[in-house]
Amino acid sequence: MQLQPLNQAVNYMKRTLSSLLVIFALLLISHQGRSQATATEGKVEHSNGDKVAAVIELPYPVDEVENVIKDYLAKKGVKGDKSKGFEVYRSAKLKDGDAELNDLHFKVERKSRKEKDITVVYLLVGRPSENVGARTPSDRHKVDEAKSFLNGLAPSAEAYHLEVQINEQMEVVKKADKKMAGLVEDSVSLLDKIKSLQTKLEANRAEQQKQVEEVAKQRSILEAMRNRRKS
Repeated sequence: MQLQPLNQAVNYMKRTLSSLLVIFALLLISHQGRSQATATEGKVEHSNGDKVAAVIELPYPVDEVENVIKDYLAKKGVKGDKSKGFEVYRSAKLKDGDAELNDLHFKVERKSRKEKDITVVYLLVGRPSENVGARTPSDRHKVDEAKSFLNGLAPSAEAYHLEVQINEQMEVVKKADKKMAGLVEDSVSLLDKIKSLQTKLEANRAEQQKQVEEVAKQRSILEAMRNRRKS
């Protein structure tokens, strides 16, 4: 009888594997669909007015995008610090092989309250130690290079988001597996109890049969005694 829980567990694992394959297929489709994000030229609010900047919208939460930028530049040996609402990475190269260093000023914010999983990234490329707040509204210093940088950052954001989703789904599967294991364990315990109760039921039936015979015997004795009464 205990093969049944084992079969249930095997069937559950098969269903789980099928579900994961479907999930990964959907994630792959989503991943491919999101790869079309492209940086454009726009304006970003800074001290002393708006400045020309490269802009890109990424369909991921702000915290994920911030982590991507941080990790992306950390691998290049650059750390950021806060300044006037921007995260600034100083003395960074816009692409490998560049001899010139730049200060990269990032502003990362949620697109809107309703679109909390869409993040807008602004990038101002500054000359080393430049006060970008003092720029004129028409200064387009390295805007095209900044757009290329953001376009190159987008695949890293996609990969990071996919890993987040995979880790979250692994936790869901882990919890589901744990619950299933508990249910299988409970079913084995219940089957043991049923088997024990069945044994007790059979013993009870045997005792009942003996008792029926005992009752008949004692009634017979009683009837014989009554028949011996004197009229």
